[in-house]
Amino acid sequence: MRQDMDSEILIAGSGPAGAALAMLLHRAGRRVTLVGRVRDYQAIEGIARRSLQALQSLGLHRAAACAVGPLPRRVIWGGKARAPNAEWLLPRPSFDAALLEDLHEAGIPMIKARITFLESQKSEVRLGLADGRILTAPWGVEARGRAAARRQFRDAAPWSTPAWILRGEAADSDPASAALSLPGGGWAWWARLKGQQYLQLALPEATLRRARHDPNIWLAAQPDLAQLWGQAKICHHYQRPSLLGRTQVREGRLWRLGDAAMAIDPLSGQGIFNALSSAHGLAPVLNSLFEETSIAAPLERFHQRRQDAQYWRFARAGRDFYRQAAYQESIDADPAPYWTERCHWPDHQPLHLPEPWAQVRVRRGLAIIGNHLAERELVFTQDQPMGIQAVAGISLAPLVKAMQDGDHAAARALLAAAGPAAMAIIRWWADHPDWPALPEPHSLGGAPLSPIDSASQ
Repeated sequence: MRQDMDSEILIAGSGPAGAALAMLLHRAGRRVTLVGRVRDYQAIEGIARRSLQALQSLGLHRAAACAVGPLPRRVIWGGKARAPNAEWLLPRPSFDAALLEDLHEAGIPMIKARITFLESQKSEVRLGLADGRILTAPWGVEARGRAAARRQFRDAAPWSTPAWILRGEAADSDPASAALSLPGGGWAWWARLKGQQYLQLALPEATLRRARHDPNIWLAAQPDLAQLWGQAKICHHYQRPSLLGRTQVREGRLWRLGDAAMAIDPLSGQGIFNALSSAHGLAPVLNSLFEETSIAAPLERFHQRRQDAQYWRFARAGRDFYRQAAYQESIDADPAPYWTERCHWPDHQPLHLPEPWAQVRVRRGLAIIGNHLAERELVFTQDQPMGIQAVAGISLAPLVKAMQDGDHAAARALLAAAGPAAMAIIRWWADHPDWPALPEPHSLGGAPLSPIDSASQ
């Protein structure tokens, strides 16, 4: 039974990527229908402060309220223990159910059902439901995660071992988490929340085969993990696909979002951060698209380049963690093949390229301005080939041009006009040692200086 929806776009998937995009488009006045259901996936996930703040800024307050923290992010990597920052723990599916409650309160139409297919045709998108209905709309978004992307990968990591998940009760009710590299190869992320504990493992294939025969015996033989887990028995263990790769962001009238657009190594980045970031990138593209009468190729190129840049950055971050573990093992013995196999993908390019002042350029390009794309003067560097529009919410190009012209009076005036954001700009600028020193502003508007996260695209 065909049902033409009174919507400009159908979003398939009710997780954080789909929910965030629905909120952003709804706020911009778009007609959106979200289709999906809460999976019975009893997992615990960790997020950083930026992801929590993003949930709150989107109006996903019930979902954000599920987060427990801040907790010290304990890391034992290559034999070295540290606590670099903090994280918050999210219980799923409670978090997913809260996302739907937030969308319902915002007045966004939702259909809670199992999706059987999603396809792009010449003039519409068709989405099939388990009850036989076929929904149609002019545009669609695939936001159902890695499983929806597996047949669409343009490239992928040459290794792909599944994640092994252990779940059980916990005698201690205090929330906690830890990430560890394992002797002989592999890594683990452990979390405890509300009397339950959750352990996600990435292991060499041979180790995984042996461990699955008797998980309790294998876990007891891992000193650091056994200490975290305690005496509780493993109640449930299972494998979960852990595919890594990227796709084309658009196929006809269907766009891909979150893990369906690029599935990253969980070692190098959080899936929820990727979901929210991807939604913030796609919403302006779609808003700009809806205002045109035909598909604008520059919009697709912009979103593809943005997703690809994120993908390679996450891939290189993971590579560097593997290299660190290999180096630490090599001090006493040859590093395990698990580490060395992962030390060379995707390439040997540094995570961040140098940004010499002599090569900084200011020119016009597409930028995310609010909930739309617009042409602006951007600052281009080797490390930011798509350009930087703003730092701490303040346009960067005028300040760079003033410093390139040697006009310190103009630069000083721009910093003074930035008010409290000036300190964030000064700190961000100071991270570029080759750049000329900024002049000290005479006044910062009388407002107290406070750290503000830099924002660049």
